[in-house]
Amino acid sequence: PDLTYVTYCGLYCRLCGNIARTPKQAQALRDSMRKDGWENWGESAHPGFGEFWRILALLAASDETCPGCRGGCGFPGCKIRPCAQERGEVCPFCDDFPCEHIEGLARRYPNLISDGVRMREVGLEAWLEEQEARCATGFAYLDIRHPDR
Repeated sequence: PDLTYVTYCGLYCRLCGNIARTPKQAQALRDSMRKDGWENWGESAHPGFGEFWRILALLAASDETCPGCRGGCGFPGCKIRPCAQERGEVCPFCDDFPCEHIEGLARRYPNLISDGVRMREVGLEAWLEEQEARCATGFAYLDIRHPDR
């Protein structure tokens, strides 16, 4: 199976707001501002606008440019990534799942453990299909994520 969007901990990258929502919102803002002429006179009205415009373009393309967890996206100090790389698996298939690192992350992502159990139950291929179906609904982890934990 293609693990491009499967994080080591068992989240699905395409359900991250940085891929699921931000690019569409940034592109909609760029399109609206371009229609209003900001691209032509924004810098003269607001010094620094060029940098804002450049970053907005980067955000609009983040669904295409994000390397995903396996490419290094995410918290640089993640303890899950090196452990899973060493064991050569996605955490839900580890005998120690859920470990203390997963339990800690699950405080922010309340569906992490149940999704991991589901991944083990149905297998990776079926789980990937389920995640794509979730994507089609517009769901993103930020809908249920606990930001303060």
